[in-house]
Amino acid sequence: MQRSMIRAATLLIISAFAAAVAVAQQAVPNKLLPGVDEQGARHGQALAAMKTCPGARTTAKVAELTAAVPGSDRAVFDAASARIVAAWEKAFRCTDIDPAQFPREFNGCRKSKILSCTSAWREIGPDGSALPGLLEFAP
Repeated sequence: MQRSMIRAATLLIISAFAAAVAVAQQAVPNKLLPGVDEQGARHGQALAAMKTCPGARTTAKVAELTAAVPGSDRAVFDAASARIVAAWEKAFRCTDIDPAQFPREFNGCRKSKILSCTSAWREIGPDGSALPGLLEFAP
């Protein structure tokens, strides 16, 4: 008799704990969507990476992100996107030196592109930390 009461009490406690966890998970979303300015900046990052990084391409999520921005916030979104694209274009007007032709030459332009593309992959790639799924690389 005492064993069955302990089992019943244990099941009751486990059930209550599971219900509390379920309620807490519903109350706190996994990842909050960033503000419109940040969304525009990530949109611009995806477009710029597509132009700069070899093999990079945007996903359908870029178009979905653009379509999801309400008309009242569109100007902020577009301005942030254009600002990032312009920054990448300005930063990468430099000329790459082919490492096969000049293996000992230090090339700041090439290194900057590699670092920027790596950063874009970490932030907006399939498992990105900022806004995942905006960028993919062709095999």
